[in-house]
Amino acid sequence: MRKLLATLLAVLVTVLAAPRPAVAATTLVYATFKGDAAADEELWIYQSTNGGTTYSVLSDTNFHGPTGVLRDPSILKYNGVYYIAYTVQSWTTNSTYFNIASSSNLTSWTNIASIPSGIASTKYTWAPEFYVEGSTVRLITSVAATTCSACFRPYVYTAQNTALTSWSGPSQMWGLGTNHIDTYVVKSGSTWHAFTKDETGKYIEHWTTTASLTTGWINRGTLWASGYEGPSLVKLDNGSWRIYVDRYSTGGGIYTATSTDLNTWTALSAVTCAGCRHGTAIAK
Repeated sequence: MRKLLATLLAVLVTVLAAPRPAVAATTLVYATFKGDAAADEELWIYQSTNGGTTYSVLSDTNFHGPTGVLRDPSILKYNGVYYIAYTVQSWTTNSTYFNIASSSNLTSWTNIASIPSGIASTKYTWAPEFYVEGSTVRLITSVAATTCSACFRPYVYTAQNTALTSWSGPSQMWGLGTNHIDTYVVKSGSTWHAFTKDETGKYIEHWTTTASLTTGWINRGTLWASGYEGPSLVKLDNGSWRIYVDRYSTGGGIYTATSTDLNTWTALSAVTCAGCRHGTAIAK
């Protein structure tokens, strides 16, 4: 018996001492456009195999939607199909709706829906961002009316079918403030976290609520310096969060930071993603 126990102990020690394989970095795809020139307002798909700090081109899709303009794409994988929601006009051109397209391979895309803002006197409809909770798919979109000069607000639209071709809404996110764009939401535990750009101060702000997606939002403060927009988040394999922001001001490019709790973030660092602008990443 002692000999058997000694043998088992030796085997256990050997197993515990053996080197363990490293946890693979999250493979991500990033959907983006490249700029304000007509040739750049189309969909590009990039891929990262190192957890989202270095990207290379996976596909120049040449997809620019029915209007010839595609900006601010938000990407989702749902029931085995890829979807993007996107802005359909330049930031200087009026737009009263946003579009949704689908793909089975990230290369060939087909427009499947145009969703009207549903807001009276709409001037701009920008940056629809996917938010999924349970089996419900929603889009959070920035809408401004012609009746005021600084009245961008985030509104929620909810899918009414699994094909994502029928949508209800809009429902305003009450309390989040006036003149905010690019609102991206994730949920951790019982708390919703919104990361949004204050168009007045040009800062990325962090807001939270424990009431519901559309009520009770509280401003938790600004993040980093002014001059960034288009925040989007992705959860990595190790459980931490990575945020991307578009440095639309001096220097340009996509920057990233990480957090384990969505409240405290590292400093921003540049992402290797040539020509990338406001977009979103998901695990492939």
